[in-house]
Order: sequence, then structure tokens, then C-alpha cells
Amino acid sequence: MRNITIDDLNMHLFETIEMLKNNKDKKASENEKIDIDTAKVISDLSKNVVEGFKVKAQVLNILSKADNPNATEQFCQLIGLGGKEPGQLNQ
Repeated sequence: MRNITIDDLNMHLFETIEMLKNNKDKKASENEKIDIDTAKVISDLSKNVVEGFKVKAQVLNILSKADNPNATEQFCQLIGLGGKEPGQLNQ
């Protein structure tokens, strides 16, 4: 499974909003609609995902202040930021 980014999450949330808006559109197919309970579950789960991203950001902030730049790079590789080889962050 590929790493999902915060941008991916935003895209899914905006799609959910559009699907909720489509509930009132008589021309929209059932595939373009979503029930409110499912949308609420998606919203609740997304909050958990955002909290996970916040924790990762806090760890990166702490590691960036450390005297060991390799630790930051290794953590970034672990969480899916950057390439697989050393020196490939943000690629």
C-alpha cells in the first residue's frame, strides 16, 4: 500500500462534501451520492489521520533540532517522505 499524503486526505474529504451536496441533485447518480452517516464516519476517521500527521510533524521538529541529521533522514524514510536511498529526502 502506498503512503497516503495529507493532500490525498483533503481530496477525499472534498469529494465527500461534493457527494453530500449531490444528495439534493436529482440528476446525480447514486454513485455520486453519500449518506450522512458514512460521511460522518469519513470525517471522524480523517481527524485520526490528521492527528497522526501532527505527531509525525512533532517528531520531525524534534529530530531536526538533534545533532544527528541521519536520524531525521531515517525517520523520513520510515514514514514515507523522500526516496529510499540516503540523501533523497523530498523527492
